[in-house]
Amino acid sequence: MSSFHHLLTLLQAAIAVASARDRGLAGFLAQVWNRVGRMGRRLEKLLALWRAGMLPKPRERVSAAGRPSDGRPKTFNPLTNHGWLLPRVRDAAKFGAMLETMLTQEEIVRFLDEVPAARRIVGGLKRMLIAPPGKPAPTMKREEVWPPAAWVEAVRQAGMKVGPTGRLEWN
Repeated sequence: MSSFHHLLTLLQAAIAVASARDRGLAGFLAQVWNRVGRMGRRLEKLLALWRAGMLPKPRERVSAAGRPSDGRPKTFNPLTNHGWLLPRVRDAAKFGAMLETMLTQEEIVRFLDEVPAARRIVGGLKRMLIAPPGKPAPTMKREEVWPPAAWVEAVRQAGMKVGPTGRLEWN
């Protein structure tokens, strides 16, 4: 019997560790942690209903193709690239490998074939954790914070320079 609970709980723990390491990303990673928790609860509920044979019938959805546009530009979501969590959480790659292994199990394959809602959730997890083969994992550009502009100006005004070891020296 397979379950997503173990994988997603460990992923939440790795996100919490990354949040403690990098306080600049703490708010963002808290939102990701909550999102992973919601995904896990929803997947476990769908899996239990599927195993019991009690899945509700899917509702009819109205196509958005016939609706008029409101004229507003579509918002850009940078978190749609494949593997977007990899540069933010060091250990995310191993959870992507665990997910790929889990998705080869017979029961999970049948579950995802029969439950479209679960397929959408797992698709989001795959985008989060798995970079496409042949492409390098995405990187995250960090803002340069050292040396601060005020410090550089103070050093210049004092007639000093920064030596090769990073110490201040007189000119």
